Amino acid sequence: MDERVLDRAIDTAAGALMARQPSRALGYNVMERVRETAAPAPPRYVWVSAAAGLALCAGFATLLVTRAPSGAVLLPQTLSLPIAQAAVVPEVPDMTPAAVRPPRRVAPRVAGPPTDASPIAPIETQPILLAAIDVPQLEAETTWVDPITIEPLIIEPLGASND
Repeated sequence: MDERVLDRAIDTAAGALMARQPSRALGYNVMERVRETAAPAPPRYVWVSAAAGLALCAGFATLLVTRAPSGAVLLPQTLSLPIAQAAVVPEVPDMTPAAVRPPRRVAPRVAGPPTDASPIAPIETQPILLAAIDVPQLEAETTWVDPITIEPLIIEPLGASND
């Protein structure tokens, strides 16, 4: 087979493969996937479940609030209590004698030992005397730096250059 004939056969086969259109089912499936990813799913189920959970919590709260505690004693609704007359307090006779003795005089209290005093005798100490400390002056090394002289910078005008 000649090389030219072989190249033409390859070109014809490649052209036939490239010219072929995809099937309708493939195009439909691709477009369906594109539409699914482009449009978000409606959050309908999220709102329905949130509303159902809220209603369930409200129902439990209502049951717990309206129900009496198990340890509570409930009074009957139609209980009538009798009301009695007010109590009368008899007067107490005055039993004080005619001659009342003055109260006895109490002797003044004797001050006791202070409670914060220590039973241990204090220790005698000698005071500490401070003396001035004589520190000798340290020798300082001196260094000498030669003075730096900078000559002024002279810039020629552009018009005066020899270029």
